[in-house]
Amino acid sequence: MYLSLILLHVISEFFEHIAIQSIIGSLAIVIIGLNFFKVKRLYFWAGTAFFFVGLICAFLYVPQERAFLSLFGSMTSLLALLFVLPYMSTIIAVGKYDRALGQMIRKPPQLTMVRLYRRTSLMTYMLTLFLNVATVPVVVSTVKAQVSQLKDAFIQRFFAHSILRAYGLVLLWSPTEVLVASTIDMTGTSYLLLFPTLLTISILFISLDWFIHNRQLQHIDLKAAVEENHNPAQLRKKLLELGFAITCFIVVLLTLNSLIPQSFLFSVTVLIIPFTFLWAFIIKKGKRFLLLSSAYVKGNTTQLHGLFFLFLAAGFFVEVFPYTTLFDQMDLFFSYVYETGPILLFYLLIALCIFIFALIGFHPLISIAIFSPFLAEAMIVHPYGVSVLLIGVGLSTVMIGPFNITPTILAMQLQANPYSIIQKNLLFAFGYLLFIVAVATVFSVL
Repeated sequence: MYLSLILLHVISEFFEHIAIQSIIGSLAIVIIGLNFFKVKRLYFWAGTAFFFVGLICAFLYVPQERAFLSLFGSMTSLLALLFVLPYMSTIIAVGKYDRALGQMIRKPPQLTMVRLYRRTSLMTYMLTLFLNVATVPVVVSTVKAQVSQLKDAFIQRFFAHSILRAYGLVLLWSPTEVLVASTIDMTGTSYLLLFPTLLTISILFISLDWFIHNRQLQHIDLKAAVEENHNPAQLRKKLLELGFAITCFIVVLLTLNSLIPQSFLFSVTVLIIPFTFLWAFIIKKGKRFLLLSSAYVKGNTTQLHGLFFLFLAAGFFVEVFPYTTLFDQMDLFFSYVYETGPILLFYLLIALCIFIFALIGFHPLISIAIFSPFLAEAMIVHPYGVSVLLIGVGLSTVMIGPFNITPTILAMQLQANPYSIIQKNLLFAFGYLLFIVAVATVFSVL
């Protein structure tokens, strides 16, 4: 059923017809209904609230001229990308790139705590481009033995910093990150123009993080074994293959996006599967890739229950919300701030709303979808600044969202409370947010 919804979405990008939209809406309602008692409590309460509040608002405010089924499916483009992203994870496993990067952790010279932190951060940074959330268990399983003799509180802080910070910072410029692609579609800014700024911010903050931990960790002793069978030539080969693949993907993506009228998000979605298949055959792992990718399509549906339930329900609410009186009042308030106050204050207000919403359980994609109508005028006048703001602030919440999937997976891996994980990044994430607001402001006033 998930695959049917995704295929209909792809068809609707080429052939717009009310019948297709109605079928997508009907499928969305069926999926929400069927998953009502299947999803975990984390997704259940958020999705249920979005759906029933949206339902009440739809009957109270939405005019009869608007077809009810057309209110569903606005998030299917995001779900389509989330559906195909694991193909990236599959090619990494097939090509054994994760194992090669694991060797990078233990390679000579003798490990120190500072060196281990940097290598863990770098491994996370590189793997996240392809594995996304699957990076977390791979990195933890590779590194945990090296710090096992240290206290639990230190281990939690070590991984919360090295993994979550690198994870959020690399996604800042990743073309396969849903938030990046959706923001580009929203503002109409070119990814090629945004890339230098986003990459610079990413490198700046990863360097700052390494500098901070160089001072904090240099006096901590680490007793860890060095890889005896280290093969530098093999590691270099795998790293070059990864770098070449990333470069090719970005070039092909930008070319495809310039040739078709569809959105940047759509271009990313339709490119991932053929690109990973071609990559697998180039490295002579085609049969293995076909086997694992087929197993993914058949067996991954249970992991998608929560995502489809939450985002389809949230998409329904986001479509209904602009018809409500509360939206009108909020629009007046944000318009007043935008027109009478400095742009810095307006950006800071939007950023704080997204940040606070993340702390109480809102996914940044949903928060941005809710607040984006209030940014309509700013997007027209300052598309570049708004793009930097939404991407940067949205991804700052990856480090601190208690209901974000990445801190949750890390907490599970470490058998810790998610709140104990996220609180270790609050100050860093907030400082990062303020810097993003400042950069967005500079680009908007120049």
